[in-house]
Amino acid sequence: MSVELYKLDERMLHGQVVSTFGRILKPDEFIVVNEGVSKDENARTLLELALPGGAEFDCVSPKTYAKINKENDYWGTKTFVVFRRITDVVESIENGAVIPWLNCAGFYQDPNATEHQENYGINLWITETDKKHLRWLEDHGVELRYQVAHTTPSCALKDKVKY
Repeated sequence: MSVELYKLDERMLHGQVVSTFGRILKPDEFIVVNEGVSKDENARTLLELALPGGAEFDCVSPKTYAKINKENDYWGTKTFVVFRRITDVVESIENGAVIPWLNCAGFYQDPNATEHQENYGINLWITETDKKHLRWLEDHGVELRYQVAHTTPSCALKDKVKY
């Protein structure tokens, strides 16, 4: 087993994740981590439709993902782990998951947000609360990266956002 991509992306499985990263890295397993989506059969079905043929899929809570991570209980040989929200990453780590690095190019602008969002780049609308979570993740050993697609340059997230 090898986790090929740890990604924070509010849209979860879509073109940039499946087509660009997927085409190059060829994962055979996708795990989406989010409590709400894990309990929503309609949302799970829609996510499955985005997958390439033959790929395994599951959507789990952060607590369940932490168990999978700790026990190295992945099904595939190349796995993509996609967290819907930054709080899903934090909760997974609080429950014992070890996430060495995270691609953070999935913070989308929310017109209904109650907290101010500032734009730092493509798919990078960050709030002050997000910054606190980013600091927490870095303090817990997660290398935070920013890369929109597999064909675009990767850089340290702190080069884009001061947190």
